[in-house]
Amino acid sequence: MGTTGEGRFLSSPRFRRRLAKGGVLLAVVGTGALVSILFWNTADPVVYPPSHQAAQVYLPDLPVDYPASEKRAVISIASRFLDTAVRRNHSELAYELAGPGLRAGTTRRHWREGDIPVVPYPVDDARWKFDYSYADEIGLQVLVFPTAAAASDLRPMIFNMSLKAVGSGAKRHWLVDSWTPRGGSGGSGTVRKDQGSPFALGAAVESTTARLGAGWLVFPLLILIFGALILPLGVIGFERHRSRRAQRAYEASRS
Repeated sequence: MGTTGEGRFLSSPRFRRRLAKGGVLLAVVGTGALVSILFWNTADPVVYPPSHQAAQVYLPDLPVDYPASEKRAVISIASRFLDTAVRRNHSELAYELAGPGLRAGTTRRHWREGDIPVVPYPVDDARWKFDYSYADEIGLQVLVFPTAAAASDLRPMIFNMSLKAVGSGAKRHWLVDSWTPRGGSGGSGTVRKDQGSPFALGAAVESTTARLGAGWLVFPLLILIFGALILPLGVIGFERHRSRRAQRAYEASRS
């Protein structure tokens, strides 16, 4: 009876030796990788002397749901900022609308000449969406449409605008703190000005990133090491079984 290719390989002593060596080598490599993951940092821990100062606990800002009147006031300031600074139409008027972070390093003269840290855009119309709102900061997503003269060269874009509250009491008001293009906003070119509410941009796209812990790296390595050890032992055991069976058959044939 002929033997299959797999049987010929397993019956070869040279192949069995190579298989056993390969399994041992794979087990050694897998063990080294496992040890490097579990015991990567072998340095002595750094011990700092105890501090008697009060602990500084970070408390994240809590969202605030502002009334409609406050939102209208924010949109009014943002709209005036677009009409002046962004359109470069008497941009010196936007000097009073800009916060300290946006004014930094500039003077009213710079704003009059248009030499300001504000990305220009020939705004013809705009749509607004509240991105976030905290006690002292509000973020807007602003969808702007170009004028007819610039429509052939520009598409609608989305900008991020943040405003911060200054003052207190009756003197509390909002100032524009930043104005930056939003990445990937060029895809908004299919939006028409007659779509939707003037206070709607549509739902923002959110992305999440899943992270795997070290356990998910250890588990495949354990399977790899287990397989590397079991496979050679299984082959050796199988060959011993075949040898013993052949020996018994030989002895039976002579009796």
